[in-house]
Amino acid sequence: MRFALSALILVTAWTAATPDARADESSGTVTGTVEVLGNYYWERSTRVVAPSVALTLEGPNGGSVHAGYLVDSITSASQAAGVIEDVRFTEIRHQGTLGGGYEFDLGDMQLQLGISGRVSREPDYLSVGGSLSAALSLAQRTTIFRLNLGYVHDEVRRFTTTSDGRMESLTFGKRNFDALALSVSWEQILSPTTYIEVGYQYGYLEGYLANSYRQVRVASFFVDEEHPGVRRRHTGIAHLSHFVRRTGTGLHLFYRAYLDSWDIGALTPEARIYQQVSRFAQLRVRYRYYRQTRSFFYEEEYEGTVEENEFVTNDPKMSAFHSHLLGFQFGLQMAFLERTALDVFRRAWLDLSFEYLWQTSRFGNAVIAQAGVRVPF
Repeated sequence: MRFALSALILVTAWTAATPDARADESSGTVTGTVEVLGNYYWERSTRVVAPSVALTLEGPNGGSVHAGYLVDSITSASQAAGVIEDVRFTEIRHQGTLGGGYEFDLGDMQLQLGISGRVSREPDYLSVGGSLSAALSLAQRTTIFRLNLGYVHDEVRRFTTTSDGRMESLTFGKRNFDALALSVSWEQILSPTTYIEVGYQYGYLEGYLANSYRQVRVASFFVDEEHPGVRRRHTGIAHLSHFVRRTGTGLHLFYRAYLDSWDIGALTPEARIYQQVSRFAQLRVRYRYYRQTRSFFYEEEYEGTVEENEFVTNDPKMSAFHSHLLGFQFGLQMAFLERTALDVFRRAWLDLSFEYLWQTSRFGNAVIAQAGVRVPF
């Protein structure tokens, strides 16, 4: 709630400080959206329950503020995290975000600048990050160029785990890693019903990049996982969408290509179909295929001595695998509340989604579900 209160204070201050907003009281209304979501993920070694709330406020002077809060309850088998004992434990993660932006009207162009910050904390993990963004709109917003710069600093610790799943004393002190991401994209409206986007992102990670709990078998010994201290990531994306007016159908095609300095390459094609069921209801069907290669140092078990294996991991995310995801989402605008005691919610949207993930990695198949409500005001 502190993030939401800060957001409200910032937007109110911007509105009051803008002469145009004060001169035209009829356009001096702050608008926004409140979104509440419940997220659920389950596979054979991990279960995640993550409720979240987000607030967006837009002032009449071109300013906007967004804030969010999320709680992750992560229950997993510690053997999946790398320790020898098969113990299930639960971690709670708290994450807060706060950001804002302002759009400058430059006549035939519009320039939107934004800034945001994020703090995420677990008992053994602290992550602090921020981002800067810029978007230049041309030709009546039919062409948009975007630039984003993000930075993350993480502090990692490791606790011993008792037989009942409680975290006890620290086994080593703080270890850090830093990440920098730069992305650029171009969005173009080709016609009243067709849109295309292409983009590229470069990521640079440096520091302690291993899992502090995962252990790997080397010959007859178990040793801590060890990753290279630097990782460079390259990602290209493409998105094409088309709306069929006659049937009320939206067709979206996505493609993502990924390559990093650890020899992991991945391709991800995806298709989505949005279908207008009625004036107030919408159905989405989604299919995604994912295939990746293994990292150059991944093995289930290592031969030779510890000294002969500089980098070691048996993390399933580093192995070669592929997956299929199929999902459905149903959206309903709650217009049936009009002229009732809950009339204020008549423009709200209720979203329900369910997805199933088939994957060949050691994690196994997974269920992903989400329920949420979005209330504009």
